[in-house]
Amino acid sequence: MKKIYSGQFIKKISITLILFSSLSCATSQKLETVESSYNSAADIDLFLSTNDKKTEDQVLERLKLNNVNSSQIKKILQTTLPKTSQNSTGLQPNLKFKMEGKTYTYALYVPKTFSNDMPMIVIMHGMGGSGANTIQAWIKRLDDKFIILCPTYPMGAWWSKNAESLVIKLINEARNKYDVDPDKIFLSGLSNGAIGAYILGMFYPDRFAGIIPIAGGITKRLMSFLINLNNTPTYIIQGEFDPMFPIELTRRTYKILSDFKSPVIYQEHKERGAAHGGHFLPESKVPALVEWLTRQKRNPSPKVVRITREENHMKRVFWARISKGLKLAALQIPGPEMEPLNIHDGKIATLFAIDKGNNRFVVRGKNVIEFEMFFSSNQIDFEKPVVVTFQSIQDQNDKLVPGEKFVVFNKKIKKDSSVLFKGFKEVRDRSLLFDAKIKVLAQKNVQFASAP
Repeated sequence: MKKIYSGQFIKKISITLILFSSLSCATSQKLETVESSYNSAADIDLFLSTNDKKTEDQVLERLKLNNVNSSQIKKILQTTLPKTSQNSTGLQPNLKFKMEGKTYTYALYVPKTFSNDMPMIVIMHGMGGSGANTIQAWIKRLDDKFIILCPTYPMGAWWSKNAESLVIKLINEARNKYDVDPDKIFLSGLSNGAIGAYILGMFYPDRFAGIIPIAGGITKRLMSFLINLNNTPTYIIQGEFDPMFPIELTRRTYKILSDFKSPVIYQEHKERGAAHGGHFLPESKVPALVEWLTRQKRNPSPKVVRITREENHMKRVFWARISKGLKLAALQIPGPEMEPLNIHDGKIATLFAIDKGNNRFVVRGKNVIEFEMFFSSNQIDFEKPVVVTFQSIQDQNDKLVPGEKFVVFNKKIKKDSSVLFKGFKEVRDRSLLFDAKIKVLAQKNVQFASAP
């Protein structure tokens, strides 16, 4: 009886195992079917189109569960770029754009001979001007080599926060519709527009392949931020006899940029116009300018990043960011429209970040409490620790004196899809795709890697 029972028991176990094995195969096939039907491109599109953080987190979780890696994500992100053939070409002089409940106008010119990865230039008018009036002369000057975007803002007050937001949003709007080369976007302006070119260029230097201020300048207080243009070529044009903007300020600007060894060209002319003396752009200066424009291309990954920040402008510049500063000032010049104001005295924070290669970085800072660094697979080896040293810079008897140098970070970094997505979502820039970021305190609290 014992043997018979054992045999029957073994037979039942065998049947059970066979059934379990069949069910497992069926379940596995079902899971494979579910996984293979997962549409990662649709989920990524959902992430880019939503403003809901919960939805963003759900997309990130699904991508993780389906093992969609950063390389695959980057390829999909490339497909989200616009197809220019589906949008209008030629002159569009009176386009509308709504922002904060107000409607603004802008002019846009897209050459009918448009090709993918075409350069774009944004040109801001002076007081009393408009985008529609400004764009006509530039269409002739640029000879169908550029997309031209000319916004209109009251009184040409391009220094205001509202105007700043308008320009950045219009650039993003144009890039959502047209396949613009992200490494060939330029910013220019005449008179008040030149002030805007300086200010937006200094506070968003990694967005532009070059800035072209014409017949305009900035005050000495704003010159503290010229260091941000260390990797952004600048082409300055101003008349010696300009009655609106003192030529001495522009000469000083040129000297500062030259002393910083920033890529700068200065064209000073002696011509006088009929209406405003030397306050205009002579056509004789245009051919050299256009030739310069055609030669420029942004370097999205410079080895050295220099940043000067105040409280109203704390965004990333290339691959580095000042996230917290010591008692920072808030500088803001009000415009003609009602806008929230944040103005108070304080300090200015400065950061020098140097990529030494082989996962090693040297950072120097003044009035910096915390900073962030962004990394891509092209920049570092994620299989090895990243080592960051920090050195403070202090004022002593009107001289900058370096302090003690110490290690503030030393460990491996994991790739983070949320960094990749959020960075792309903000600027839609395929040349600035970061796989990870670190946040570092500028003090002796080094994070060491665990021993292998």
